[in-house]
Amino acid sequence: MGEKKLIDKTISPAEVLNALMAGSITVAQAQAMYEGVMVIGGYKGIAAILDLNLLVNEPLVQAEPMYILGILNGREEGYDLRTITIPITAVVGTALSGTLVVPATELWYVNAIQAFVPNDVTAGVTTNWHCNLWTDRAAVPSTNGQPFRTAAQALLQANCPPGGPDMTLPDEFGPIATAWAVTNMVPLLRLPAATVLTFTILTDTALPTAAIAVTFSVHGAVAKKLVD
Repeated sequence: MGEKKLIDKTISPAEVLNALMAGSITVAQAQAMYEGVMVIGGYKGIAAILDLNLLVNEPLVQAEPMYILGILNGREEGYDLRTITIPITAVVGTALSGTLVVPATELWYVNAIQAFVPNDVTAGVTTNWHCNLWTDRAAVPSTNGQPFRTAAQALLQANCPPGGPDMTLPDEFGPIATAWAVTNMVPLLRLPAATVLTFTILTDTALPTAAIAVTFSVHGAVAKKLVD
């Protein structure tokens, strides 16, 4: 008779994990195999490995803005304020931009980003801003990230016409922000360290009668970082 060949039918930890993730082991079976070794949860009668990200990290994100370590209100140029000056020589269609970067040690929760355009008798100014955390899905995406408004929206909603009043336009974030404008967002804007905000302006109509100092200010709080 030929030699018998033994087959190893030991179930490996990886196979058990795959079975757990596939939902083919009941809670009772998992508890019997791993009692005292690993935390197993149950969802609709099926065993599942406890997701520590959902259990710990997600609630911590909710707690972060409760710790106010500093105020953001457009007081400091280069920190929470960016001024872009349109020169008197700017022809129609002149595009200018400026940036703010969240410092390496900080986490920002923003409730508004506000543009202010002083009135000019002859020149109109259209504003917009980008966040590099947002993927721009345009056919030709911006290297600065998705803009808050499309070009058409910016011209309609964020344009200070010549001869009109000064324009103060806050783009707001927060629980009731959408009550003021549909372009606003319900959650606060969470900006981790190294996030880049790019502010853009475009001139139209005619040459300005004087240099125009357009400002973009960030409003919110510096929070305590609890989640990477």
